[in-house]
Amino acid sequence: MIFLSSFELAFCLITGSVTMYNIMNQNQEISVFEVCLVGLMLFFACTSIFMLIGIRRHACHLLYPSLFARGLTTLFLAVFGVSTVFSSSKSPNAVPYSHQNWKRGGKDVSDEPNMALRLVLFVFAMLFLTVIIFYTSYLVVRLIHFEQSYARLKERRSSLIQAGMIDPDFPSPNNYSASRRASSA
Repeated sequence: MIFLSSFELAFCLITGSVTMYNIMNQNQEISVFEVCLVGLMLFFACTSIFMLIGIRRHACHLLYPSLFARGLTTLFLAVFGVSTVFSSSKSPNAVPYSHQNWKRGGKDVSDEPNMALRLVLFVFAMLFLTVIIFYTSYLVVRLIHFEQSYARLKERRSSLIQAGMIDPDFPSPNNYSASRRASSA
């Protein structure tokens, strides 16, 4: 999980940096997609840092924002993926073919790929990305359960040690002689 959160942090920082560089160097106005992408990458990077800290300190409450970020990523992919696939880069008033290409029966060089092909590629890409997001969400949930179990075991161990300090004949992990005396009697 440390490797996963480190990889996510590096990916988010690189993607956010490249997007910010493109925003700064473009002459067009900033799109909603770019703003949302930078915001999502910053939020996801913060949750990856929280996950790293939570793993190191065994604090499961720092792992919950990561699940929220994965949900937002799925929503982001669905909203902007669909709008990107179904939007056309051509002007609605543009003439699709020039007169010479129409006479030759050829296609215009600026024709877009078939919408069905775009939809099939979008479905496969979304399926692949969604499986990855759900699997990493499953791993985070398993880590949360592990951290909660670890905290319970740590509490139980400390209570056994405290009970062993009160009654030296009480079998504890540090007092093996008391358990031998009890079994030999």
